[in-house]
Amino acid sequence: MTVNSKTYWKRAASTLLVTALVGVTAACGSNTSDKPQTGGAAKAPTGPVKLKLAYDSGNTIPSTSADSNEAMKYLQDKLGIQFDLTVNAWEIYKEKIRVQIASGDVPDAFAWRTMDDFIVGMIKAGEIVPLDEYIDKYPNLKKQKDLYLTKYQNKTYAIANVRNPVASGDAPLIRQDWLDALGLQAPKTMDDLYNVAKAFSFNDPDKNGKKDTYGIQIGFGANAFIGVSGLQEPFGIQDKWVKQADGKYIPYFATPAFKEYLTWMNKAFKDGLIDPDFAVTDGKTAESKVVSKGQSGIFFHYMSRVNDFEDNFKKANPNAKLMPFEPVKGPAGLQGATGRVEYGGLFVSKKAAQDPAKMQKLMEWLDFGASPEGQTFNLYGAEGIHFTKKDGKNEVKSELISRDMPGTFLRTLPMQPTEEMFVSKKNSEEAQKIVINGNKMLEMFLKIPTPMDFAFSPVGSKYRAEADAFINTNIVKVIMGNTEVKDWDGVVKQWYDRFEGAKWIEEIAATAGK
Repeated sequence: MTVNSKTYWKRAASTLLVTALVGVTAACGSNTSDKPQTGGAAKAPTGPVKLKLAYDSGNTIPSTSADSNEAMKYLQDKLGIQFDLTVNAWEIYKEKIRVQIASGDVPDAFAWRTMDDFIVGMIKAGEIVPLDEYIDKYPNLKKQKDLYLTKYQNKTYAIANVRNPVASGDAPLIRQDWLDALGLQAPKTMDDLYNVAKAFSFNDPDKNGKKDTYGIQIGFGANAFIGVSGLQEPFGIQDKWVKQADGKYIPYFATPAFKEYLTWMNKAFKDGLIDPDFAVTDGKTAESKVVSKGQSGIFFHYMSRVNDFEDNFKKANPNAKLMPFEPVKGPAGLQGATGRVEYGGLFVSKKAAQDPAKMQKLMEWLDFGASPEGQTFNLYGAEGIHFTKKDGKNEVKSELISRDMPGTFLRTLPMQPTEEMFVSKKNSEEAQKIVINGNKMLEMFLKIPTPMDFAFSPVGSKYRAEADAFINTNIVKVIMGNTEVKDWDGVVKQWYDRFEGAKWIEEIAATAGK
């Protein structure tokens, strides 16, 4: 049998990891000296503290030698740290770090993008530590801790590189010029949304005498929906797992609210309000129908589509205008948008936590990245080297920043201000103002996902891709009328039966500490 190298390393890493973690668990036993030391002040180190770090980067990787990278040297000198870095693109990194850890070489801190069997195995073996009591001691990290959602049994295990949650994919966007042409106002309720979408589909909003528009743009590609979360929020559908009166959890698609949503979507599709080709329209195509072709009038997506609309459709149609509007209210008065959060982050090893000086420097490095000073370093590098201040402005040496890439040496940043999210300076002042005002509006309606949405389940890990495809393809059938809403309970029962749903939910609740 021929085994390709990628498969070989995956198998080798899995075997080594199991062996290594079993050995670690046995060795820990009742040895109290192995417990992380969190109390007391660290002794002042006599020289730079060495930190062994591993993480992925989406950028080209610069030199990671202080002798040839002035950004790295500056940061080391400033923080009293000697970096020992392994930085790779994700596709390379994820294989290398598995093998490295499986061989027993666990970095002081390393990045991982999710809570999966790899990370849970390390938690159970005691190889990585919870970070809650450390975070509260560092002011810039403490400000962000509500956005650190990578938890196991209600303890925080990773520090994420956070983004402003207003970078949501649920922003309601509408063709304002179509509203004006038809003498309509932006919708405020789901009934309003239905009526406006119907007018967009049938009342010739672009006034070209053709039936070539429709109200609502959604899409479906790779077994996932595009642009539907903003349509679910008015029905109170946000959390993946919903707690019932008896304290037990069920999946969101098993709730009565989800059947209300399906009923509305089925009627809207049957009545011609939704892109008739949505089931074969992937994400990029759905976007193009809004921002390039100008075919649809309502889209729940990222605020940056305003920029794309100006760059494309608006060039040939200068009177066209895509505008944000407030999330609509559902039958029970519910409204909102799901905030965007980063999952995964930097995990810290037990051996780092056992060394107070090492742990202190590690947290200082992370806290620096999350500070305003860290943001300046990320953007401009070191003052006096990569930039100088003149008349209150930064004069940047672009070639040095391109060479040294200062941001490579940080894993945290302060949260980007709302007025900067998706604001593109290359776009017109009008577009920038639309995006800024839209972000500020949306900020008032944001709902942050819960850690339980990302909790680990061995059963879920086994079935997730197949189970998601099963549910989503059946949702498509209901929306298009191939399956009736009254038969949805049978679909849910099939999900429970085929994918060990009851056990899956039990595991989710247990690992989330619920």
